[in-house]
Amino acid sequence: MFRTLFPIAAFILGVAPAYLFAQSAQPVTPDAPGGSHASTDLRVDGANPDGWLFPITQLDRSLPSWLQFGGQFRDRVEGQLGLAYNPVNDGYDLTQLRLGIYIQPTHWLEFVGVTQDSRAFFNHHVANAPPYQNIWDVREAYVRLGSEHEGWFDAVAGRQMLSFGDERVIGPSDWSNMGRTFDVARIDVHPSGVMVSIFAASVIFARDGVVDHHFEGNNLYGVYTSFSRILPHSTIEPYLLWRVAPPNIRLAENAGHGALSEVTGGIRAAGDVPANLDYDVEMNWQTGSLGPYTIDAWAGHWNLGYTFKDSRIKPRPFVEYNYATGNKNPNGTTWGTHDQIYASAHNKMDFADQFGWKNIKDLRAGVIEKIAAKWTLMEYNNDVWLATRNDALYASSGAISIAAHPGATSNHVGDEIDLIAEYQQNKHMTYGFGIGHLFTGRFLNETTKGKDYNYPFAYATYVF
Repeated sequence: MFRTLFPIAAFILGVAPAYLFAQSAQPVTPDAPGGSHASTDLRVDGANPDGWLFPITQLDRSLPSWLQFGGQFRDRVEGQLGLAYNPVNDGYDLTQLRLGIYIQPTHWLEFVGVTQDSRAFFNHHVANAPPYQNIWDVREAYVRLGSEHEGWFDAVAGRQMLSFGDERVIGPSDWSNMGRTFDVARIDVHPSGVMVSIFAASVIFARDGVVDHHFEGNNLYGVYTSFSRILPHSTIEPYLLWRVAPPNIRLAENAGHGALSEVTGGIRAAGDVPANLDYDVEMNWQTGSLGPYTIDAWAGHWNLGYTFKDSRIKPRPFVEYNYATGNKNPNGTTWGTHDQIYASAHNKMDFADQFGWKNIKDLRAGVIEKIAAKWTLMEYNNDVWLATRNDALYASSGAISIAAHPGATSNHVGDEIDLIAEYQQNKHMTYGFGIGHLFTGRFLNETTKGKDYNYPFAYATYVF
């Protein structure tokens, strides 16, 4: 099926030498209830007194409305101090450039193309390879029939980023330097107050130096729905996903155990309730087969916040709990490790991105303050435990970080403190900096060198 998508991509890529950038850097602030179901249009409208700084924005004003260009550059300096909880440090600079084009000859027909260049500099221990580096590749190339903003439905075919809910299950993972994209065919039905997305997708396997492609047979099929009028001031999002992978492909999710056929049923509810409270709850359950195993896993996310709306800085303290099952009996016939599928894992468990939504118990609390019109401060604390010591500790990517260790006597992974500041100068320029510090717990002290982990970073995003 997906082979038919590449003539479409070739047509789009032949239209112009550049492609419209269609997705901004994933924000560090919590997602709004509901979420987006498609790529983000980053074309910037409106006058700007320093217009010469934004050449593509200026160009778009002189072009017909059916032909628009766009672009973004992000630079992030970050460090990993205590890699793998060993006395090993690295610091480097990550650049991400996206350029592209939108062609919309009529309201019911649209062509989108995006190219991306992501690179790593001054690194010593992280590789010049995905997710840090992937030089000049096709980020998005798709055609849309119908309008995502008007009418009852639209259809998309080609290469596209996918974003559902708050991206806890499917998202573009845009904090990573390379991000994630899919070869996809989808139909969206969206009468007022309802969104139903039906899709077949295959995630792109990235390799630096060549045009990326997906693995044949490694597919995700799904129905993701969103209802905004069932409960007042809330969005309800039931979903059903079927993930399959052939036995000859070794993935973090199948651990080399054979063919994967996994069904995930879940629901997310998010919104506001009286007394300035807001909530975000998501739970899913997984069944199916992995080689000789029967899958039986589940996970949940529960968040409750309160906004002091009468205060000048409008602080929002919150508390949340994240849980995901692990494999309690590795020698049994049941596979109990939750699959986080294709999550945008950044800032979902912890801001330093040390942990995935697999075999984990995470109690998190924090506060977000709007200290000025353009400044936002965030402070988080995490207390992290393994759901079971019989399973591994998993990284935010879903891969094994620390294998299950027979000598471990504790489930306590550690405590993390995160301090983040973000300044949005205008709709073109955003800056941020911060640090995450993980105090290693008894589990890490028994299974590794036990070195505390530090993640300092600073970034600037320039939409031009």
